[in-house]
Amino acid sequence: MNLKTSGLLIAFAALLAAGFCGQAQPPSHPSKITYPPLDWKVPLGAPYRQVLDNGIVAYIAEDRTLPHFQMSGIIRYGEICDAPDKEGISSLLAGCMRTGGTASYNSDTLDAIIDLYALHVSVSASETRMSFSCECLSEYTDTCLYILSQILFHPSFEEKKVKKQTDEFLESIAHRFDNPDPVLDACYEKAMYKDGHNSLLPTMQTVKRISRKDLVELHKSIFKSENMMLAVSGNFSAPAMARKLTALFPKNATANAPASYPDIAVKPLAKCVFVNKPISQSYVRLGLPLFKRPNDDYYAVQLLNTILGGEGFTSRLGSKVRSDEGLAYVIYSSAGSNYVYPATFFVEFHTKNETASRAIALSFDEIRKIRESGVSAEELAHAKKVLIDGFPSMFRSPADIVDNYADNEFLKRPPDHFAAYPGKINALTTADIIAVAKKYLDPAAITVTVVGDSSAVFKADTVAGFSLRSIKPAVNVSAPDSLFGLK
Repeated sequence: MNLKTSGLLIAFAALLAAGFCGQAQPPSHPSKITYPPLDWKVPLGAPYRQVLDNGIVAYIAEDRTLPHFQMSGIIRYGEICDAPDKEGISSLLAGCMRTGGTASYNSDTLDAIIDLYALHVSVSASETRMSFSCECLSEYTDTCLYILSQILFHPSFEEKKVKKQTDEFLESIAHRFDNPDPVLDACYEKAMYKDGHNSLLPTMQTVKRISRKDLVELHKSIFKSENMMLAVSGNFSAPAMARKLTALFPKNATANAPASYPDIAVKPLAKCVFVNKPISQSYVRLGLPLFKRPNDDYYAVQLLNTILGGEGFTSRLGSKVRSDEGLAYVIYSSAGSNYVYPATFFVEFHTKNETASRAIALSFDEIRKIRESGVSAEELAHAKKVLIDGFPSMFRSPADIVDNYADNEFLKRPPDHFAAYPGKINALTTADIIAVAKKYLDPAAITVTVVGDSSAVFKADTVAGFSLRSIKPAVNVSAPDSLFGLK
């Protein structure tokens, strides 16, 4: 050991000794370490909320911890709003806005500026909203904001970039069913919402039908300041940031009605939907109708879900199907939360084709048991702890706070939604949980969606009196495209 290393060790030992100075005795075991109680309260959104002169509602938070700036925004329009003969237009619009140049910069110059300053700027579309974001070092905030304002309000939709985005979109459509996970997602939507806009897919025909003019018109109708909700955080002065956003984001001359979402209902296609795909595993989802939020049963259903399958290995489904029987590496349940149309409650797992029927039968059994016998006080207490103890992680930073409250207002929830959450969870009883279990977990209402090798699954179909073949009515298709009437 050289003198330098020896000196470092001596200094380190001295620091350790100094750390324990004043303590009678260090803990003999890590389990005996004590911590002061956590005095944490849900942060409120009101101190961050502003209505700018241009009509934008913005949640703005100063954060001096890092030289960083970030902003996200939400627009009330989504993929389910696409015209029936032009599915995919919102996704294509989002891509072309970012890559198609602006009034101030052609596409190549725009890309060069974004790369030069290491900016992150994006526009995206999902089922019920369009989103945009930008992020950068705080010294480039003005540049980043100007670039974003150009993309949002002055896109030029260069023909060559529209064609490139369209070609890439068509290529993604050609390969969307290559992997089983997206196949299960799409087929489950079709199985549960057979006539819903959310079960429609962009096709080669609908995407080819979209013109540059269509993109320009859709952009003009929805990208207006009063349709936006912003969440902004970083190393800046909040009043100065409000002035910048007011100057860069134009005030609209006329009011614009928010997007009208189509009516969508849970309307199962069949009791069993089997999509043949020659793979070694079956991808399975068992679905039940739920509700559109807000709904008074939501919190009880969340606790029910946590106990049944939402808590990973320690949940009932995880313990039985994974740990005891070894039939799936991962099995979980999920209770949907949707403010636009009714959601579903589902159980999902992947298992060998030969054990698919057995895993489905065991999942049915666990659903029946929790519906008939309810939950124990210990299970309920643990589920409450899981949900409430995880709650502070939603508010780890000023960015988290403004993002959550912008989303909260976008969903039209009350301002005290987060503050009231722990109390609503704690007030629920075992009687409340069995009540929602009986109300929503009806085995007779389950729709089984399976993506797997039909010959292997049906060869080992009957297990202890359960048979997948016996679930009627059933829809069996030879390939994913067939379920959607595609060639």
